[in-house]
Amino acid sequence: MSFQSKDTLDEASEKHSSSFSSADGKPLKIVVVSDIHLGHKDADKYSFNRFLDSLQSDSKTTDLVLLGDIVDMWRRDAAGVFLENWDIVQKIISLKQKMRVHYVAGNHDYHVLQMQGRSYPLSFTKNLKFKDGDCTYTICHGHEFDPQQKAVLMEALCHVMYDNIESFDTFFGITQPPQIRLSKILGDVEHLASSSVKKGEILVFGHTHHPFINEAENVVNTGCWVQDAPIYDTIVELSGGKPRLYIFEGHDLTERAKI
Repeated sequence: MSFQSKDTLDEASEKHSSSFSSADGKPLKIVVVSDIHLGHKDADKYSFNRFLDSLQSDSKTTDLVLLGDIVDMWRRDAAGVFLENWDIVQKIISLKQKMRVHYVAGNHDYHVLQMQGRSYPLSFTKNLKFKDGDCTYTICHGHEFDPQQKAVLMEALCHVMYDNIESFDTFFGITQPPQIRLSKILGDVEHLASSSVKKGEILVFGHTHHPFINEAENVVNTGCWVQDAPIYDTIVELSGGKPRLYIFEGHDLTERAKI
């Protein structure tokens, strides 16, 4: 069992690569959540808190992946959003005693990449790779497949620090809920993600707030924890080369998407 992080989806960067083996020989079990958007008025912070509490008694999970947009720096300043949610930050840090914790940058918290290597209690990366037997899990936030998202813009918006950023919608539309902003290109985004998958690989991404597993079970979207989405509070589990998608304290999402 090994873990690797890298700078791009296409080629590994040795300086950002790491490999691990389980200390107690447990099978790999990865729990992935994304798009919590702490700082957003509709973020389901209450349920996310309970989810983190549930992991404290989980003896099987080896890795927790926070797959981007955990905090919303487009609506709160970088320091303020962490201070406002310090209770959650503390719970995440405490989980490091039980499992590996990985934080992948999203478009709404892209600035965390600038916080890497500054003695913060969490490490930040652009994407991850895990090897589980013959299967490789490739994990990225998903803005990489969205033509409207550019690194310069994502970083700039993390410095806006404007509680009423929704007023920019008239000019840009970039802060609209994904189900509105991506309504005309969602299929293209998902097709682009699917076309990037290689043999023996499972791609996991978020960003669109549209949770699904495709028919081939090699492309998975983690959904979100924002209450304005049709389905929210969704979790992905990866183990034994198989993905599972379910609602926290709810049912499994068993329907498979045709992509």
